[in-house]
Amino acid sequence: MTRQLPLDLSVRDRPSFENFWAGENGTAFEAARSLAAGHVGPLYLFGPEACGKTHLLVAVARAAQGRGPCAFLSLASAPPAAWEGLVDLPQESVVCVDDMDALADHADGERRLFVLFEALAPRRRIVLAGRSNPAGLAVSRDDLRTRLASGPIVAMQRLSDEAKAQALRHRASLRGLSLNDAASAYLLAHGPRDPRALFLLLEDLDRETLADGRRLTIPYLRAMLARDSGLEPGDSGS
Repeated sequence: MTRQLPLDLSVRDRPSFENFWAGENGTAFEAARSLAAGHVGPLYLFGPEACGKTHLLVAVARAAQGRGPCAFLSLASAPPAAWEGLVDLPQESVVCVDDMDALADHADGERRLFVLFEALAPRRRIVLAGRSNPAGLAVSRDDLRTRLASGPIVAMQRLSDEAKAQALRHRASLRGLSLNDAASAYLLAHGPRDPRALFLLLEDLDRETLADGRRLTIPYLRAMLARDSGLEPGDSGS
């Protein structure tokens, strides 16, 4: 059988509302989608790593792009130049700010955020995300603290194993792949625990099935996982 060359039709999943599986985070999903659709902000999302905060921020930015100016930046890594143009954005713009925990002992960051809030008043369509509730942030400016808490504050959590399985099947279906309950359970049991790593694995499997012309059966998944780990199929590595 001739092996097909896998064309680069399946680029890395770009976060969107369509490929976000809300699971236990339905409130955050609806709040983010509402702001992207034009509702007044701000919106603050907080929760542990790998709960989907950054995914929703990028989804908001992508959805807002079709309606007007928008910007996305990380408080942890954005250079000063990235902030300079934000004060000139129209008031209807959407700005997404990730890694809010980097605000601790960051006086310049506090000033920039305050200026941003005032520049986008009165609609303040700003979405912020971090691990901590804004009340727990080390913020020295009371005026900024007030603005951070002036809109919905929504806690997020990591997906349960059941929701991860549903998310995997949803992502697979968007790619035209058939991933049944047994196969998704196998991936959860033997693949990476982090949802982001699981979704990246699914993308790689998508490319492999395009090349091999094979379905996502358990024997196929076992062989792929064993190959990536350097083990023979059925070898536990112990």
